[in-house]
Amino acid sequence: MNRRRNRTVEACKEISVIICVILLISCIPVLIQTQSFAYFFRSIGIGIYYLFQPHKVLIPLSNGDEVPFFAVVYNGYLNSIIIIFGALAVAIIVSILLTYLFHIVSPPFKKAFSGVFFIVESMPDVLIVILNIQFFIWIFKTTGISLGIYEFGGETIYLLPILALSSIPAMYLFKYMTASIDEEKNKKYYLFSQSRGFGESYIFFIHLFRNTLLTLIQYYKTIFLYMISSLLIFEILLRLNGIMSFVRVYGIGDFRIMMWILIMLYIPLYIFIRTGEFIVSKWTLEEAGDQIAG
Repeated sequence: MNRRRNRTVEACKEISVIICVILLISCIPVLIQTQSFAYFFRSIGIGIYYLFQPHKVLIPLSNGDEVPFFAVVYNGYLNSIIIIFGALAVAIIVSILLTYLFHIVSPPFKKAFSGVFFIVESMPDVLIVILNIQFFIWIFKTTGISLGIYEFGGETIYLLPILALSSIPAMYLFKYMTASIDEEKNKKYYLFSQSRGFGESYIFFIHLFRNTLLTLIQYYKTIFLYMISSLLIFEILLRLNGIMSFVRVYGIGDFRIMMWILIMLYIPLYIFIRTGEFIVSKWTLEEAGDQIAG
């Protein structure tokens, strides 16, 4: 009970620090524009006020009316969150499958695959994104299978941006996983499992894979931040109603909007990482107990 309470207190402290950092980052443009610390500290005070009064953040419309921030941003935020976490889920599944195939194929295939992967990895990220989108458009033109190329009639598309956005994270995860698994293969338990006659598939999923997860979870923050920064490109190219388009229109000149959008984007990331760390650490502890018992 005390341990759970300590974890809750620690999480509250970390979230408080994150919100304070976001507040400072959001107010820095005010300091750059005005070059006045008085305005900067005044902005911090205003930001603290709107942290506890978010319903008072109003968005001016073209007709002169003002509407609450959350009422305007809700749909775009929901669309972006679905695309980001959908792309992350696809990237995780694809990277696991690729890592597994890379683990069981013969050395000549590994060498050929490594060469192709090196060429693709050397390309600029933006070029890979554009090529991905063009590839799915080619599929649509060739087969007639519609993945939703643009957003028509207010109906948001998800499949195409999720598939396209997942490509770079899948590459990063594959790279990290193969490197981690190569390290795990040098450990005694891997040789012991082989000596007991276990198949490579069993060893991969029961031992190698989950022993690398705790290391991999550290890279999710970097990958998640990359996906957020790339989301603006997808929203422009695919004409999506998303959170980054909202930032481009309203958030650049209003630090209150920027502050709340950063909070809305980072808190789900924090929850995801902490939940993943808890599940993976519990899983790996069970694995260690099984190995000791064996």
